[in-house]
Amino acid sequence: MSRKIYKFICSGFGIGYIPLFPGTIASFIILFPIWFFKENFGINYFLLLILIIFFISLIIISKIIKYEKNKDPKFIVIDEFIGQATALVFCNQLIFDYILAFIGFRVLDIFKPFPVSYFDNMKNSYGVLLDDLVAGLIIATFFFIYYEKF
Repeated sequence: MSRKIYKFICSGFGIGYIPLFPGTIASFIILFPIWFFKENFGINYFLLLILIIFFISLIIISKIIKYEKNKDPKFIVIDEFIGQATALVFCNQLIFDYILAFIGFRVLDIFKPFPVSYFDNMKNSYGVLLDDLVAGLIIATFFFIYYEKF
C-alpha cells in the first residue's frame, strides 16, 4: 500500500487534517458508528473489532512515523478512534453515558495525567496508540465499577 493510503487511514479518512481540534472531532464522530456496532453486533464483536483495529493501526502508524520528524503528528487520529471506542466498552446504550465517556476521554487525552502521560512520552507507534488506549481503559473502568455497584 502507498504512504498516502496509510496517511488517509490514520487521519481517520481525512478528519485529522481538519485545522481545529481534529482529535476531539474524531472522538465525537466515532460515537455514532460505535453506537450502531454495539447495538447490532454486541460487546464480544466490539472488543474483537477494537483489537483488530489496534494491531492494524500499530503497523500503519509505525510505517508513517518512520519518515516524520514529529513522532506523534496531529493528523493521526486513528488513536482517538481506538481510545474513544475503548472508553465506551462498558457503557450502556444511553446518550448520557456516551456523552460522559466522550468528555472523560477527552479530558484525559488532553491533560494526560499519569499513567496516560507515561505512554504519551514514548515517541514511537506504541506511544501514539497506548496513551489513548490507557485513557479509554480508565474511563471504561469507571463505567464498569459504576454499573457493578448500581
